[in-house]
Amino acid sequence: MTPDSVREQLLGSLLGALDEDEQQAIETRLDCEPALRAELAAVRQQLEPLKLLAGDDGPPPGLAERTCRFVFSHVRPAPAGAPLRPTLSPSTATAGWIGRISWIDVALAITVLACAALLMVPAVQNSRFHGRIAVCKDNLRELGTSLAQYSEHHDGYFPRIPTRGKLAAAGIYAPTLASQEYLVEPQRLVCPGSPLAERRTFRLPTLNALRSAPPAELPALRAEMGGSYAYALGHVLDGAYQDRQNLYRTNYPIMADAPGSDLPDLQSQHHGGKGQCVLFEDGRGDFLASPVLMGGDNIFLNGRQEVSAASDPDDAVIAPSPVPPLRER
Repeated sequence: MTPDSVREQLLGSLLGALDEDEQQAIETRLDCEPALRAELAAVRQQLEPLKLLAGDDGPPPGLAERTCRFVFSHVRPAPAGAPLRPTLSPSTATAGWIGRISWIDVALAITVLACAALLMVPAVQNSRFHGRIAVCKDNLRELGTSLAQYSEHHDGYFPRIPTRGKLAAAGIYAPTLASQEYLVEPQRLVCPGSPLAERRTFRLPTLNALRSAPPAELPALRAEMGGSYAYALGHVLDGAYQDRQNLYRTNYPIMADAPGSDLPDLQSQHHGGKGQCVLFEDGRGDFLASPVLMGGDNIFLNGRQEVSAASDPDDAVIAPSPVPPLRER
């Protein structure tokens, strides 16, 4: 058996490509021949770059260059007149070009293709990630337009959140906008990076459906009526709850991806937990890596570190759909 055919047998063993008789034969030889075991260790070391294919963290620096060096170090022109290398299993080789391919050739081709895929997949995932953020921000800007139009016809106020009754939840803004035809595309309430987007359909409940819902069905309706987004609660002044007024402030958030519960600072779990899209009072949408603004104000918490009405008109508290404006004490 030639050195090349030995290496092909060892490579086939490492890749699990030998049939049962061939595998048994190579294992018998390995038990008896220390030099063959050393050769196996050398082949295994040369396949080490294949381990780079494991994991989802993207290619390490220099992977492409190392892969090319690895490939070219094994591509050697055959001497003139040299016979073709035998295949792994000559008895089963087919005629034509397939019979001239060795396991070294196959392994190198697999390595090159797999490494190319490894380089491309993170780029595709990154493009998809930014595409979903772009759609989410566009959703919020459209909702911001609807909120602004509503405020222009309601004495400068955004949709109010009742403090008691079946409609007393942050997400009531959406059915309110829809009931007066300020919201004509309910799908705008679904962030493409949220679990809600994985469902085939999203149905926005009407105000009448909420008012007539039996107690057992009401929690589910309230939880989804705001879609994927959270909405700004009002504030308490002199013991009385005050609705949010549209002052077109530049850095005052009024909507955002709904907050989570498992990440620090109630970071939204949309977009892979890497941040949240936020709509500001002046209609601007942005993607923030943290819900904590400059100055330490968390957009999901009031001054008492609660998801409840703010204690002053300048404190923004953006609450998920089922949260009432006032906490029961």
